[in-house]
Amino acid sequence: MLNHHNPNILLLKMKMDRTPIMKKGAAMRMLLCIGTFVLVASTARSEQVSEPYDGSWESLQEMPVPAWFDDGKIGIFIHWGPYSVVGYRKGGRGYSEHMPKLLYREPKHYYPYMTERWGACPPEFGYKDIIPEFKAENWNPDEWAELFAEVGAKYVVLTAEHHDGWANWDSDLTPWNAVNKGPHRDLVGDLGRAVRAKGLKYAPSYHRERHTGFFAKETFVVQSEPHPDIAEEIKRFPEAAMLYGPDFSYSKAYVDDYVARWKEIQTKYKPDMLWVDDFPIYTRDGNQVRKGYAKPEIKYFDDEVRGMITDYMNNGAAHGQAVYVNNKGANRNWPDGVGCLEKDNLKLKVIGPKWQSCTTFGSSFGYLEGDKYKSVEKVLHEMIEVVSRNGNFLINIGPKADGSLVPEQVERLRAMGDWLKINGEAIYASRYWKVCDQKDEHLAFTTNGKKLYAIKMEQPAASFTITATAGWDAKQVTAVRLLGSDAEVRWEMKPAGLQITPPDDLGGSKVAWTFEIVTTEDQHHPNVIQNDPSQAFKGTKAVDLDGNVKTPWRKIPAPNGTTIEVETADAASGFSKLPVPTASDRAITANQKTNNDPLKSLTDGRLAEQLGPVFANGVENGAYKMDLGSVQSVAAITSWSFMKGSRGRQKITLYGSDADSDPGWDLSKFTPLCTIDTTRTQKAKYTAASLRASAGKSLGKFRWIVWAATPVTGNGGGENTAFQELAVELAQTK
Repeated sequence: MLNHHNPNILLLKMKMDRTPIMKKGAAMRMLLCIGTFVLVASTARSEQVSEPYDGSWESLQEMPVPAWFDDGKIGIFIHWGPYSVVGYRKGGRGYSEHMPKLLYREPKHYYPYMTERWGACPPEFGYKDIIPEFKAENWNPDEWAELFAEVGAKYVVLTAEHHDGWANWDSDLTPWNAVNKGPHRDLVGDLGRAVRAKGLKYAPSYHRERHTGFFAKETFVVQSEPHPDIAEEIKRFPEAAMLYGPDFSYSKAYVDDYVARWKEIQTKYKPDMLWVDDFPIYTRDGNQVRKGYAKPEIKYFDDEVRGMITDYMNNGAAHGQAVYVNNKGANRNWPDGVGCLEKDNLKLKVIGPKWQSCTTFGSSFGYLEGDKYKSVEKVLHEMIEVVSRNGNFLINIGPKADGSLVPEQVERLRAMGDWLKINGEAIYASRYWKVCDQKDEHLAFTTNGKKLYAIKMEQPAASFTITATAGWDAKQVTAVRLLGSDAEVRWEMKPAGLQITPPDDLGGSKVAWTFEIVTTEDQHHPNVIQNDPSQAFKGTKAVDLDGNVKTPWRKIPAPNGTTIEVETADAASGFSKLPVPTASDRAITANQKTNNDPLKSLTDGRLAEQLGPVFANGVENGAYKMDLGSVQSVAAITSWSFMKGSRGRQKITLYGSDADSDPGWDLSKFTPLCTIDTTRTQKAKYTAASLRASAGKSLGKFRWIVWAATPVTGNGGGENTAFQELAVELAQTK
């Protein structure tokens, strides 16, 4: 009988189904190997003691945190694939590894870019055609491994497969792999051997859960279909189906292939961790899997993944390998207690259940040319804060397509390593204290046995007191020293707590200084943890699954000689200062996809009780652009919105350009005019906001006007304004 929870049977079935498009000799060898493995495993299973995990979520909730993970604290994440060839994303910020999807979703921007760089665009030249340039010709995995060990990492996570369907390993399940194409070498295998030779743990990461919608018309839905240009590429080059698809829905074939690919990784590379990305489909398109309701396809998916995790954990136990899993996303893929919590750039404000932050140096995980990077100080402070709150710090690098590393990223890695060489006692094998920080003195705390570590995240220049030690007697502290310095540290127990006076010689540390306090009692306080993940996640930033990066709201005052007018009304006819204009034929475009009404409704001279052409929840940096036809003297710029929930509020930045032709969407090339924020305005059905020049004056001469929208709530990742009408009044000319 076919056992769908046995990944070996699934792998066998997948290989039988796909042998014609694979390396047939390799497929036959794998078939024989799998058949032998299944027979031996079945015989052995009947003779051995029952496996520790019985296939239920309840059983998996009992998995322990391995010592290597809990003690290691610092990992290296690597996003590397054909998208690294491109190294580009519109606006110069955000997840560049999502460019393969955006290429087809935003053709007005990316097709001209492709044509300029490669001389053609889809369907003639698509993502599949970039892959030959992913060569890794300058890659030395031993040099990477040496660097990772030098900077203090204890484990490494390399993308085995991202959402794009490309396999970085020697796969017999898809021809789109790093041995058959591109680098023509086993990237996953070669790096695994190198890092393990340095004593590091290794975990190829797996992101295929979103592949069905990555090249499809719709994402995060159970049933979709390919983007038209993807379908045309597949028609012209049928092998492309195995890269872009072959399924664009969560079919049984897709799920079985999903499990089989992981099983292949597990069998070939014996990963120390099963790292998978968020499963958005679990909470989209009518599904709420963890609340007990899901469409049949997603129920099957969840059942098979549960079996996959069970097999992985039992396999580790059978081989004496301490393995672990992650539980990604604010919604969590698995029931709480299965694996460690994780989000992109996660910063818990409290001490939470075991968690991990996969953290970027800049705005992207994949290589992004010209990305803006966090300072060394900010990176180190993030690392310290994560560890002090029971987290692990999985810092990401995005190598170039040739295998070389980005200098700015290496610089930050080496700064981490230099700091850890001095202060590692406060990080490795540490545990959280009864409090994680003391804000007035910029302190973070960790413990190790009877030692308390107070990490000062500003240069210590004067005496400071650790207030959480108030009530201790003098005998509870036996010594205090500053790591990295031989100078004597003066200290004294006072009613307010332990007072430490730093020495003049602060040693070799930079940006953070660690005081080791030796006590007579164990300093770890396991009872202070916030065990409810939902409570622990409160106040943390939402993650944009499309990798858009929020641009900080920067107020721009109205220019001299201008005013900002805001008026509200409960009927379209109720505006006296800012009446609704007549319809115009001026062209309106948007830099991202809008939903509901067409863009032309923004100039139809009517206010409706509708959402209008609104940007979806979570969309940052959405913008509308109006073409005046020629450079004109502008007297006023106005927008009207409908209060659907809170969407009538407006938080916009106005820009103008006098370019003869469309200047695109790089707003640095525009003249910023002002910001308008009506979020504190009295609630009414409609809101109008206007930047207006004084009578007889002008805002300037422009052809192009942009309304750059900022989400007005934090709901659903950020709700955008429901604009109803956009208008520009021209100055009277003599």
